[in-house]
Amino acid sequence: MTNQDYTRTITDIKGPKGIPLFGNLFQIEREQIHLYYEKWAKEFGDFFFVNFLGKKILISSNPQNNANILKNRPTKFRRLSKMAEIIEEVGFYGVFTAESEEWIKHRKVTQQALSNKNVKSFFPQIVKVAERLDNFWESNLIDEVTKYQISNDFTRATVDVTTNLAFGYDMNTVENHENEIQDHIAKIFPKVNERVNSPLPIWRYIKSSSDKGLDQSMDALKITIGEFIKKAENNLEKDPSLKENPSNFIEALIASQDKENPFTWDEIFGNIYTMLLAGEDTTANSLSWLTYFIASDNELQNKVYNEIKEVLGEKEQITTFEEVARFKYLSAVLKEVLRLKPVSPSLYFQANEDVVVGDLLIPKDTFVLTQLRVGALSDDNFENAAEFIPERWLSAKETTGGCPFTGKHKAEVAMPFGGGPRFCPGKFLSETEMILFAVTLFKKFELTLSVPKEDIKEKFAFTMSPENLAVNLKKRKQVSISNLTKEKVSI
Repeated sequence: MTNQDYTRTITDIKGPKGIPLFGNLFQIEREQIHLYYEKWAKEFGDFFFVNFLGKKILISSNPQNNANILKNRPTKFRRLSKMAEIIEEVGFYGVFTAESEEWIKHRKVTQQALSNKNVKSFFPQIVKVAERLDNFWESNLIDEVTKYQISNDFTRATVDVTTNLAFGYDMNTVENHENEIQDHIAKIFPKVNERVNSPLPIWRYIKSSSDKGLDQSMDALKITIGEFIKKAENNLEKDPSLKENPSNFIEALIASQDKENPFTWDEIFGNIYTMLLAGEDTTANSLSWLTYFIASDNELQNKVYNEIKEVLGEKEQITTFEEVARFKYLSAVLKEVLRLKPVSPSLYFQANEDVVVGDLLIPKDTFVLTQLRVGALSDDNFENAAEFIPERWLSAKETTGGCPFTGKHKAEVAMPFGGGPRFCPGKFLSETEMILFAVTLFKKFELTLSVPKEDIKEKFAFTMSPENLAVNLKKRKQVSISNLTKEKVSI
């Protein structure tokens, strides 16, 4: 039992009234489940229970309490055992599901692969993917295109970056659209989300067509990953020095076989699966949300475009890593996108022991779901929190005329990359990709939404993406930097 002070126990916590036996099961839509939790948080406060067929889940919506939970991983809280079980059942045991000492082993090699130093050295490859995107759009999009599914291009680009960085493999799905790997990857997160939120493991006894499709996709990915492994093994055999200084993620995993506490083959496969999934899905969805906001606001789009021209001048593309840091306004736009539309608004945990969070005693083995966006949408933490205002992230020096946005601004409340010891190691890579790909798009094209803004919905399938997003693209008339300077719109 914990020695910390508390004023409430689990018996004091209420929640939405459910249906006898079924609880809240039929009161939610699975693909909008996070929105129901956010709505109930307004009604029931920082902690409340939901009930699915008698199984209670404690929802935590207070940002300070959520930060406490994240800080106390992997000691006092672990990933929800049901989620870990389902993910491992699908076939990817690794850094995402590992706990305690095992997690430390997995985290070390993952963090090294995604370190700032490695991302900087890998930067030319990200530029190469951005240039391919530019060439593809220039060659395949006429002067005006309507109802274009831009999210697909972002997914291809992020897959190419991930496979290059992690495996030293240039997949080039940007130019070669008929790529089965992307199709297989697309099936995994929705099925994992469906199973995590399913009260009964029906798929273990009766497999639907989508369950069978998932099995087929995992089998196909295993064959592909086997080819990655074979290539890496050949590289290590030809150049033994790579065992001490591996050139990519997969070489580091295989090189560990010669050291103490080596990775098993299942762990190697699992970490590769994890890198593939996390590397493309989250970043691609964030880019889609970025496009959603910029395409729906002409003034915002002008500001982004003018900064691009100001930083690049007559250059076609970012070519040096130092240029990325010069996009102050675009970076602020990105932070505001991640505040309002984090791709992971919900994280699932389980208490390893009796633990006090805030003023509540949470018993061991309690299922806890943190709703990370609730605090970011509260006027208690951000001035006019519901409004999209990138200027809130800029300092006086970064705004024209030295007039920054004023008011409440608790930046630590926005946690799009999680927090604590298991903070997302891919943050730096993801942000770098998003700046490059956004600059590539908005330098050449003017965008508007193809559908009314209100028709684009949040869809939660383990990560949150914009459903129904389609855009109209119109090629910009390229003007010289001297002419642009005369017409510059203040940012």
